[in-house]
Amino acid sequence: MKSQLATKLAALFLLSIAAILSSSASGQRPFTPEDDVGLALFEYGSRGAPGGVIKYSPDGRYFAVVTERGRLDLNAPEDTIWVFRIEDLQHFVQHPEQDNPPTPFALAQMATDKDGPLMEHVRWLLDSSGVAFTAVRKSACCKFHQLFVADVRTHAVKALTPEDHDVGDFDIRSDVRYVYEVSAPELLTAPKEEQQPAVALTGKSLWTTRFPNVVHHLTPFEAAGLWAVIDGNRREVLDQRLYEAPSGGRASLSLSPDGRSVVAILRTEHPPVTTWARYKAPPGYEKFKFPLDTFAYHMIDLAGGAKKLLVNAPSGINQDWHSYLLKAAWSADGQSVLLPDTFFPLNVADPKEIAERENHPYIAVLQLKTGQLSKVLPVKAGLDKERYAVKAARFEGYKKVIVNFDRSYFLPDQPLAAIFYQDDSGSWRQAAATEDPLLAKLSFNVQKRESINQPPRLFVENKDCEASRLIWDPNPQLKDIELGSAEVIHWKDDTGYEWEAGLLKPQGYAPGKRYPLVIQTHGFSKGKFLSSGIFTSAFAARALAAQGIAVLQMGWNPNNFDTPKEGPDQVAGFESAVKKLTSEGLIDSTKVGVIGFSRSVYHVLAAITSAKDLFAAASVTDGVTFGYFEYVFAVDSGLDREADAINGGKPFGPESLKNWLARSPEFNMDKVRTPLLLLQPGAPAVLAGWEPYAALRYLKKPVDLVMLQAGTHVMTNPTQRLASETVNVDWFRFWLKGEEDPDPAKGELYARWRELRKLQDAKEKSASAIVH
Repeated sequence: MKSQLATKLAALFLLSIAAILSSSASGQRPFTPEDDVGLALFEYGSRGAPGGVIKYSPDGRYFAVVTERGRLDLNAPEDTIWVFRIEDLQHFVQHPEQDNPPTPFALAQMATDKDGPLMEHVRWLLDSSGVAFTAVRKSACCKFHQLFVADVRTHAVKALTPEDHDVGDFDIRSDVRYVYEVSAPELLTAPKEEQQPAVALTGKSLWTTRFPNVVHHLTPFEAAGLWAVIDGNRREVLDQRLYEAPSGGRASLSLSPDGRSVVAILRTEHPPVTTWARYKAPPGYEKFKFPLDTFAYHMIDLAGGAKKLLVNAPSGINQDWHSYLLKAAWSADGQSVLLPDTFFPLNVADPKEIAERENHPYIAVLQLKTGQLSKVLPVKAGLDKERYAVKAARFEGYKKVIVNFDRSYFLPDQPLAAIFYQDDSGSWRQAAATEDPLLAKLSFNVQKRESINQPPRLFVENKDCEASRLIWDPNPQLKDIELGSAEVIHWKDDTGYEWEAGLLKPQGYAPGKRYPLVIQTHGFSKGKFLSSGIFTSAFAARALAAQGIAVLQMGWNPNNFDTPKEGPDQVAGFESAVKKLTSEGLIDSTKVGVIGFSRSVYHVLAAITSAKDLFAAASVTDGVTFGYFEYVFAVDSGLDREADAINGGKPFGPESLKNWLARSPEFNMDKVRTPLLLLQPGAPAVLAGWEPYAALRYLKKPVDLVMLQAGTHVMTNPTQRLASETVNVDWFRFWLKGEEDPDPAKGELYARWRELRKLQDAKEKSASAIVH
């Protein structure tokens, strides 16, 4: 036995030495949370880039891209608009012997707030002389978004709106003709505790935690509403009482060529509710039972403020028909408007046509003089994801429409564009061409490429020979870092659901050795570089792998969302993943952790209260729990619609309460055997996660509550992101590997966790004694 043990120890020692030598021979160092925070991303904040990553100027002379990276030295994200000259790229493509690709210039760069995104709504002026955008700014008391235009020739950046106007959506023809919406600026009054990177709250009373007690917006704010600048003259068009637009900048303002009117999505004042209620939800979304949304396309006269409903039907916002593009486009003569996401009126006699109109919205063209509305393309959305994301749509001439699709995630192998012509009957016919005419003029294609193992970079491809060359790497620093290796895996669980996930192997991976595993949740994209996770909140994939821990990035099973089966379905996915990787000899099934964020916080809580021996450690951040405390304090928020469906009714009365007692994780914390970390950004998130924390404290089970500085739900502040990733890496090293970071600044953290380990050891010893 001693000889066998010595042989195993010697083998492990040699493997460790080999890994160290391999790393030092390559001259690369391990990936850290700091490296993840500093990555420059095109689609920052884990969201798509509106209008696409590559934004061509209307004259075809330039294209622009926007990046965001975390600057720890500034404690802020840094957003940059980069511009490439097409002429330079053309020369590079035509001369393959040229080694150095053209260098972009930074047209505008900002690091003006601790949270991003900072620069949004980036778009070219129609004459290609500059780029307009909104950016976060601060005054002595307020934070607001200001409208800017950057001149391509001089690189001068000019503010177009006053400081007290917090600008949302806008449209612009020139720097003297534009329209924009205004809301109240945000007051800068966050409590000091919320500005700290991380504050331990374990053992403290909820009510001693200092919660925000001020109104965060100026009220009333007389300037709120719709504003316009025509020929340099600024005026208010509609005040906030008359300008009721959707939240999140979805008014989708579209200024007419003559600057006299604007098309916007506004709430309809007197909608025919009975008729509009007949419009159906996207396939697979019926179970969500979204209420009727009465926002629709309107035209606003900028001189007098008169509003006119353009189509007697709601926009695609209704029932969540999100094709992603809502902004209308005008024909050059101002006589027609392209509406990219609208239902059609039901005022026809043909039953088949009525059923078709009820089933989905369309991309449509409206002739303003005649009121004729014609179909260009059905908007298919939902779980089928057919032509799911519309990136851009415009007129070319009067009887030609170009639609560009965003294929980066949902349908990456389908054509990028569709071209439609209007025939003599007024119907729109799709042409065979699948390339935007603007791009068809070029002899090359520019593409953003990335994969699960490759960070995003820009390539140029010669159309004649299909030869591809790298033109820009926004992250050259990664050449000195060992990134490890990830792969896409598939499996089926016991319910028959087929999973796809990304498996990141530990640095220095040795076949035959079993490693700890951390499962990361809330989605997976095989076309996205797996650095932290599907979002930049709390996930730490490559930083964990650098510490010898395998990571599985997985999504969820949506088949039974908003039903009592939602939690069990996800637990089945976790269990089957662990079973698969254990059977393949890759992981140690007794050393598995899990991270939950947002919706998947509930999934993790469901797992640790039902699959008691599945996870050796868990961490959750800023999400829903579907517990009783959350239910009560979130009254009138709409949370009840999902919580009632998942837990079996409202938690009042004997029968419904019995369902809650059986299904809600918070009522089953006595079953938990997994140490739980609650990593919550700001006091409101602490409140939201208080129930599982308090329950485990009462039960004397290992739980730790850490408040990060307040910020965005999908974390963008570099200090906040660094704290969340670092604490999670330390947490899983501690519980899955028994390791501690020697940094003396973490002494208090490890002292707290050692006490939790004593609790865990005592619980396990007690449980073992009962079994025997």
